[in-house]
Amino acid sequence: MKSVDILKKIFMGQCIFFVIVFIIFFICHSDKSGITDTKAIRESFNKGWTVKSSEDTKLYDTLPVSVKSKDNKVCLTRKIGKISKEHNAIGFFSFQKNIHMYIDETEILSFTNTTSIKSKMPGNSWIFYEFEEEDEGHILTIEMEQCYAKGSVTIPIIYSGTISGITNRYMRDKIMALCFSVVGIAVGVVLIMLWLCTGRNIIVSGGLPWLGAFAVIRGTWSYLEANTYSIHSPNLILLVWISYLCLKFTVVPFALFFDITFYESRSKFLKVLMYLSFIDIFLTIPLQLMGIADFADTILLTNVLILALCIYVIVTGINGIIKEKHGKWVIKEKHMTYRVNIVVVFILVATSIIDIYRFYCSNSPDIARFSRGGYFIYVIAIMTAIMWDYAKLVSIGRQAENIQAEAYMDPMTKLNNRAFFEKYIDSFDKIHLADKAIVMFDLNNLKKFNDIMGHDMGDCYIKICSEVIQDLFGRYGKISRIGGDEFCGIVAGLTESEFEDIKKEMAERVNTLQIYGSEIKMEIASGYCSFDKKTDANLRETMKRADEKMYENKIKLKNEQSVR
Repeated sequence: MKSVDILKKIFMGQCIFFVIVFIIFFICHSDKSGITDTKAIRESFNKGWTVKSSEDTKLYDTLPVSVKSKDNKVCLTRKIGKISKEHNAIGFFSFQKNIHMYIDETEILSFTNTTSIKSKMPGNSWIFYEFEEEDEGHILTIEMEQCYAKGSVTIPIIYSGTISGITNRYMRDKIMALCFSVVGIAVGVVLIMLWLCTGRNIIVSGGLPWLGAFAVIRGTWSYLEANTYSIHSPNLILLVWISYLCLKFTVVPFALFFDITFYESRSKFLKVLMYLSFIDIFLTIPLQLMGIADFADTILLTNVLILALCIYVIVTGINGIIKEKHGKWVIKEKHMTYRVNIVVVFILVATSIIDIYRFYCSNSPDIARFSRGGYFIYVIAIMTAIMWDYAKLVSIGRQAENIQAEAYMDPMTKLNNRAFFEKYIDSFDKIHLADKAIVMFDLNNLKKFNDIMGHDMGDCYIKICSEVIQDLFGRYGKISRIGGDEFCGIVAGLTESEFEDIKKEMAERVNTLQIYGSEIKMEIASGYCSFDKKTDANLRETMKRADEKMYENKIKLKNEQSVR
């Protein structure tokens, strides 16, 4: 457990450092997307591009997905056609590229890192160019340089129309991705709040906040990878960094959730993965800040850690819920969260592998396209399973409470029984006894009722008197039946003068409730003593003094009966 606590503290320290650093960067830097306009606001597109690379020059009717290039550069050229109000602009999303645009020989736009932030790339951004009528018939050239060497350059989809039209279309295309991301973040917040409110009662209470942290961080990464922020944010490079760091920061909370919930904080392998994740973060942040290696160059280790984590959970999880019995494989009895986790981790691994492949092989701008859905399914499924297990646990707890209540209840009077009383009287610390008092009760003539009128009438006597005692003294504390005709109340805030007044009222009520046809009088003898720290070491000594007073009152009542 100590090692887990250390890992938690390290992770929280990293989070705090991460937030502080990026607040400083946001305050000090506004990179304005790196775009430099040299000829007003213009961006262009038309069909039938000629693509030139280090390999060859080729005319395409439709632009390819990627083009091989040894120097990671391509040049797209096309004659600008007729300009109209409906088609006066083009737009495309630049992912990990430096962009230069020309009309004829004149540079009209550049998208490069012109800030003081050290990065190979200028960020990811939408590039728009709006034509003017005099641009018709001129040659448009778009130079693209892939920032991270791969031997090829991906060609983005270039849209024509109006800037607002292209933007709105893109936002509509991304609405589901944004919904998944926002809902995932909301679920993470709910899980954390659930833990804060009722965490100690939930079957996976220790791991619940870490699942919530994973959901929030992963949801933030998914939102950033939808690439809608570039339309309205000027801090493109910093947001790319945050996206990469969110991915790096998912390893520790995810591993902590698994370790605490399913391995009882005993998995050495998961602890090794968490320490490797700390090393990954501690090393790659300085490398990025110094411009030695970008996060994109070092993200491979993070992806390996994530896959290793998920595969380990799958393998050990299957082994944990399946056992051999009589030569057959059977499912062990595990709570729903455990079983659901094994199934949905499969989905998370499959979707993550697809996106990792797309990141390294296709250079897709949305590297969370499939894992976004896998992560969403995982978090929702686990939260549902947790609720299932919690509901089951609450049901079991209520049954246990009912059993305990029955064990501590006197079946005849429905008051607390002797077992409860013995536990309750010793539950007080001496510092909490200052306002406590003991009231002892004894039913006179119960033996006569049983001998002359039968035990049924004796039981009726006990029930009547117990209801009177509970009604008058129950408001001050707990009343228990500690013997056949003996009751004891542990009360608070009841003075001796108040006791005497209630005692008189008790006698009056009992007199009005005499059993019809009975010549034997019902009477309740009682005695009161408040706790005295000078003479009493505990409430049991107070009880002895109250019992003596009750006995005195009992003799007094009998003497009064004999006089009559």
